[in-house]
Amino acid sequence: MIQFKVIRASRLLLAVAILLLAAVLGLIGARVLAGRQPAPVSGSASLVQAAEEDDEAKTALVFASSDSADSLLLDPGEADIEIEILASDTEAPAASPRVLIYHTHTHEAYEQVAEDPYDALEAWRTADADHSVVRVGEALSEALRGYGFEVIHDTTDHEGDQLSTAYTRSLKTLESYEQRFDLYIDLHRDAYADGEIDTVASQSGEALAPLMLLVGNGNGFDVKPWYEQNYAFARALEKRINAIEPGLCKPVLVKDGRYNQHIGVFSTLIEVGHNRNTLAQALGSVPPLAKALYSLMVANTDPQLERMKAERAGL
Repeated sequence: MIQFKVIRASRLLLAVAILLLAAVLGLIGARVLAGRQPAPVSGSASLVQAAEEDDEAKTALVFASSDSADSLLLDPGEADIEIEILASDTEAPAASPRVLIYHTHTHEAYEQVAEDPYDALEAWRTADADHSVVRVGEALSEALRGYGFEVIHDTTDHEGDQLSTAYTRSLKTLESYEQRFDLYIDLHRDAYADGEIDTVASQSGEALAPLMLLVGNGNGFDVKPWYEQNYAFARALEKRINAIEPGLCKPVLVKDGRYNQHIGVFSTLIEVGHNRNTLAQALGSVPPLAKALYSLMVANTDPQLERMKAERAGL
């Protein structure tokens, strides 16, 4: 609601002021519509949280006449007109996206380098969180917080001595959170295969570890993941990454299984580099990944994803 009062007015200037006020209200309305976000998802994650109430913005608009020829048209005693907008209620920017970053395969590590070695449990695996994929997760958390995201980085060791049941343990971790997140990221390190790209040259010439997103289609499970929504998110993110650093992200990989992606919308598995990459190369790929997430989720949300989010709100 917008409140205003007319302090002094002539009939002529009042008509002019009404026209100008209508234009101002139209601009304010356009601004509100442009910043409007869909309603938050009830019972599941939303890509971007709905707008919260903002403090009332106070603006003053004053029209004053002078002793010009126009003032000859005024009735006696009506020298000017003054309109003050007392307050306006506008919607606040969307709340910061909430992201949970975790690691099902916590011990995944990178190529050993002489200048920064680590104690290996076996080849390319370590319990040293400063040298495993957990370190990459911390870097991504810090980068996203720099963009205004609310991030929880869960560093729980889900491997222990039984790698094959790691997804069962990571699911328990996910289910332990009462709050819902806008995005769940299971951060991994890929395994090198013959013929794959070792590194991708950035536009500045830096060697970066390639990225890849994996989505489960739910085959083999009674409770299916939100495959359509999660696949759409992964494809949109792939495009954003490659728009920032061409060729950095491989095409989205779809596999049988669900990879705990039934936990909510949106959920994805991101592989940062492989075992032939160094930790430094993996860390170098974090800034473009974080920038792409910001571009997708905050700066310029994807219409298709917004539609899916709105549909989920009705479930």
